[in-house]
Amino acid sequence: MTTTYLGPLVGGRINQYANSAGQVYYHDTVAGTTSYAIPNGFQDGAGDTWTLDTTKSWPQWNNSRTGRAVLINPNPPPPQTYLDDINIKAALDLLVRVPDSGEHIYRRPIGDILRFIFPSSEGYSVVQETVSVNTHPDFCLFKVSQRPGGTLYQYEFMLVESKKPGEAWASTEDHLHDHLEGNGNDSKNCYGMVQIGLDVHFYKYENSNFSRIGGRMHLINDANNVVVWGRHIKDNPMPFV
Repeated sequence: MTTTYLGPLVGGRINQYANSAGQVYYHDTVAGTTSYAIPNGFQDGAGDTWTLDTTKSWPQWNNSRTGRAVLINPNPPPPQTYLDDINIKAALDLLVRVPDSGEHIYRRPIGDILRFIFPSSEGYSVVQETVSVNTHPDFCLFKVSQRPGGTLYQYEFMLVESKKPGEAWASTEDHLHDHLEGNGNDSKNCYGMVQIGLDVHFYKYENSNFSRIGGRMHLINDANNVVVWGRHIKDNPMPFV
């Protein structure tokens, strides 16, 4: 297994290494022991600061108090698009490397992408439905409103069909249309989205009319547009009662 030396913890007794997958582990040069657990006394504290190690040819940040090394920025700038979220980026990178991945792999980043655009702090909730043969949408995006009396009301804001590459757009749109027709809102108004592979398209079901919104977009190449259209949908809610 390939290892990379990252440097010592403060005091010099314990050296830090990263394995080939980027996991950091610690070797006690006195006891001769190796562990992936952060050694006692070297855990991060709330007031700790981190500095970029400019002596390394790879991105590495060191804790100024303990010397502990990390390979992911502990204080990243605020994300501008979902591609700035390392979990979403890793999931999309996998699909680029392995385009013939199964449908469940293609579903993985969509939930987090929706949560980025429609955060829980704004009253949204993304639920991945039980996998079934087109009897339910793959994801349901809920929105909570609060009645004047203080009670909460949760309704269906968007239904999502998520498929692997090669699935037909026409039949997938038909399935989404069926789900939107049967949504649980009193008005039956609801937004929709289809994802096939790395392409997505938004839809609207309003007053029993099913229509496309915007154009087809690539989750990586058109990330800014995906966010813009998602926010457009948020800014234009339909009556649900």
